[in-house]
Amino acid sequence: MKKRLDHAYNPPRKIPKIDSVLSSVVSSSPEFGKLGVIMAILNAWKETLGEKLSGVTKIIKYENSVLYVKVTSSAWRNEFYHIEDEIKSNLRARLGKIKITKIMFV
Repeated sequence: MKKRLDHAYNPPRKIPKIDSVLSSVVSSSPEFGKLGVIMAILNAWKETLGEKLSGVTKIIKYENSVLYVKVTSSAWRNEFYHIEDEIKSNLRARLGKIKITKIMFV
């Protein structure tokens, strides 16, 4: 049996946090820039609506400053139409540069 050569000890590298990895990937390519916008909208949506209301919705897409949101029932869709302006103003406050002019509940 061969004797194994001793190698110098290399300490383990520190693993970067997922936030820093995603932000570097998103900033490196314009295609991923859209992903960053969607991620910001998703986070702001959950913070704005809370657990219960965000649980009955699903963001479908964001296109031309219009946010498309799928709702679980027509009753919820009706409720969201009544508070659309309030949701938009709260989202604008959280998102800063990202514009949302209309929310389409489908």
